[in-house]
Amino acid sequence: MSKKLEDIQKRHSLIKNLITTQEVANQTQLQKVLKQQGVKVTQATLSRDLNELGIVRIPTPNGYAYKIGASGDEATFKYHLADEIISIKYNENLVFIKTFPGRAQGVAVFIDRQETSEILGTIAGDDTILVAPQSVKKIKKTIEQIKTILGIK
Repeated sequence: MSKKLEDIQKRHSLIKNLITTQEVANQTQLQKVLKQQGVKVTQATLSRDLNELGIVRIPTPNGYAYKIGASGDEATFKYHLADEIISIKYNENLVFIKTFPGRAQGVAVFIDRQETSEILGTIAGDDTILVAPQSVKKIKKTIEQIKTILGIK
């Protein structure tokens, strides 16, 4: 096994351990805890790690925290996702989903994991998600599918 792959696996293991043993609210906090453990990681790498591990931010009694996968049933999870959405706007080519600050990445991961035929993929910032539709000719169908995925009526 290459040194790089071994380092990634160790980092992933440490991240999973940290997420399951303590409440980590955001990437900055996770980055600090990893640094205390001797692991220096960029925000981009950390974001990729969280995505690869299926870690999303979910509501907890103390605010939001990272968890592995969806906790609870999917309907409850969708309900909370719908609460994160401020607006969904689109033009002839793209869909833009506006979320509350810090929520876009978790919502985008959930959309990507649905593997729908209408969506090629997403790109998420802090509070905005860009959704690339499979076909610009079916943009309205894509919007409806996004609303269904997110539990928005």
